[in-house]
Amino acid sequence: MNHVRAISYKPQDSSLHNKKPYKIIIFSVCVLLLFIGFAAANEQLLSPSDAQKMIAENAGNPKFILLDVRTKDDYDSGHIEGAKLMNYYATNFLRMASQLDRDATILIYCQKGRQSPQAFREFEKNGFSTLYILDGGISEWVNAGLPLVRKD
Repeated sequence: MNHVRAISYKPQDSSLHNKKPYKIIIFSVCVLLLFIGFAAANEQLLSPSDAQKMIAENAGNPKFILLDVRTKDDYDSGHIEGAKLMNYYATNFLRMASQLDRDATILIYCQKGRQSPQAFREFEKNGFSTLYILDGGISEWVNAGLPLVRKD
């Protein structure tokens, strides 16, 4: 007698079974890159006192640029001594930025810290490498009791 015996075969989909370790590895790498990105960005932020120290240490240094990226009216109402005005929202911002020395150390500030990171990224994309941001902008500078120059 021929008995046919049914064998239950349950294929294991190795492609699904082996995806879990790859997902963990990919997730871990993404988290690591995220933290590295935050660390790199935070290293570029200077407190008002650290910014003041950097400005004082670079007094008279032609390779140091203090850059105010606010509007002319904001600049005229009060700016950090020695700052060069370069309105981030001006149509010629990138053209003006391209005329700066790419090897210079640039400290960027705005009103409250919103435009500075945008300007920072533009400078970075255009080959500038030694860039810093005044954390919290000129508002934090004023809150720290540091001086401003006003146009009379």
